[in-house]
Amino acid sequence: MPKDKSGATVYGQLDKAKQQTMTEALQPFVDKKLALENLDYSKRHAKGLLSAAERLGLLFDSGKYTEIAPLARESDLAAATKPGKTPRDGIVVAYGKVNGRMVGAAAYDIQYRAGSMGKTCEWKFTRLKRLIKEQGYPLVILSEGTGARLEEEVNSQGAYDNPQFSNLVALSGYVPIVVAVMGICVGGHANLTAIGDFVPMTKNSCMMLAGPPLLRSKMGIETTLEELGGARKHVEQSGMGDLLVADDKECIAKIKEFLSYLPDNCQEDPPLKKTRDNPERHCEELMDIVPSDLRFAYDIKKVVASIVDDGEQFEMQPDFAQNIVTTLARMDGRSVGIIANQPAYMSGTIDVKACQKISRFINFCDCFGIALIFLQDIPGFYPGPQSEMDGIIRWSTRLLYEIGHTTVPRFTVMLRKAYGLAHYGMNSLGMEPDLLVAWPLASFSAISPDDAVQIMFAKQLAKAENGEQRKQELIAEFEAKTTILPAAEAAFVDDVIDPRDTRKVLIRALDMAKKRRTGHTFKRRGITPI
Repeated sequence: MPKDKSGATVYGQLDKAKQQTMTEALQPFVDKKLALENLDYSKRHAKGLLSAAERLGLLFDSGKYTEIAPLARESDLAAATKPGKTPRDGIVVAYGKVNGRMVGAAAYDIQYRAGSMGKTCEWKFTRLKRLIKEQGYPLVILSEGTGARLEEEVNSQGAYDNPQFSNLVALSGYVPIVVAVMGICVGGHANLTAIGDFVPMTKNSCMMLAGPPLLRSKMGIETTLEELGGARKHVEQSGMGDLLVADDKECIAKIKEFLSYLPDNCQEDPPLKKTRDNPERHCEELMDIVPSDLRFAYDIKKVVASIVDDGEQFEMQPDFAQNIVTTLARMDGRSVGIIANQPAYMSGTIDVKACQKISRFINFCDCFGIALIFLQDIPGFYPGPQSEMDGIIRWSTRLLYEIGHTTVPRFTVMLRKAYGLAHYGMNSLGMEPDLLVAWPLASFSAISPDDAVQIMFAKQLAKAENGEQRKQELIAEFEAKTTILPAAEAAFVDDVIDPRDTRKVLIRALDMAKKRRTGHTFKRRGITPI
């Protein structure tokens, strides 16, 4: 090594020959990485779509990220079965900062081998998931592809030890997982979404276990991608998609917003966000939003906007089971999950889809330490022959099961109605909430007054000359008995509050209940009704 006049070694002044050797050895790798930056995605751009790498550039702060195994290529088996170059083996795997916090991400590249899941491809992804398991930061999957890579799977080596789903299952509930559907997702690419905590879908995307060609050849079914698994169907009907977004850019923006409410992992508290919204603020508008007549509908989303910080909320599954609203928001800077009956849709009754929506949301919030607020205006579970055949008994019990297994603080505000067993499904006293308060016009009963009169006195009223008049008199008597006053006098509610104080009361309760419950320590796990 070179030395200075004192005899000390001068580092950095390497022999020029050695520098040249290092530079020459590095150059082929530099050239390969430059080639990746110059891949032609003009056809995708013409359709308004971004490449996998460009999508990650939007996700990470300032477009900066560290890529894992950028020089990976297709396996020899894939190349021998069907020749063709597959840069990165069809996936970009990386980590970097999102909103200033570390996030790991994987984006499938459908331009090469249809974005299929190859051996090298999934090994790269496994490397990232192992890092996340060790370090505990969120995972974002930008999914677009056709499932298993047939060039490899048709060979007996297709059964290689691939932990692509087992390690994803291991991460579920430990770190937040986003699976965005940004194009065609078939087979394994569709299965990824079921493990996602948040699944946005671009408007032209679709997902299904098997595509139209396979259904045509094996089952004789003629269908299209849109009919089989279009984004709108999954967002509105199946509930497999959480949010419909216009394009790649909106999708990435919503992912960033979603992550802002969450901790890096289940062992940390959700982040606090400073707000200038006064925690003692009176919500005057609530007096106008909610009608005093229990028969009249209103939009519960306006109530939520009134009580949360700055009126901001991130609604989950807004187009699915609209009789229930599930939304993330903040109160005095703290992340909360709000579950509310929606009187403007199906009178706010809870059907099977609503049970599914609430159960999933409770499970998610409980995993990541997000306190739950229930806004209760519930006329009951949705009855009827179809509801019974859809499994309303098991699903309604699943709802109770999820509430009973939560460890996060839970609070309930009875706005108006609380009828039948369904009030348990909205966190009533029997479910041991940390706070249960009611507005002054709230009504509590095992059944609505008019239904009670019909069931108990139908035969007598049918025979009476003044049957309709007597019916209305009985209903009035029952309504007088179901006011909130008897419950307050029996200490079955913690307080009857001025609606305008709802925000203040909830924030004070949040300050009181910051610790998690111990959970059911005497058993290994429960057996879910569904």
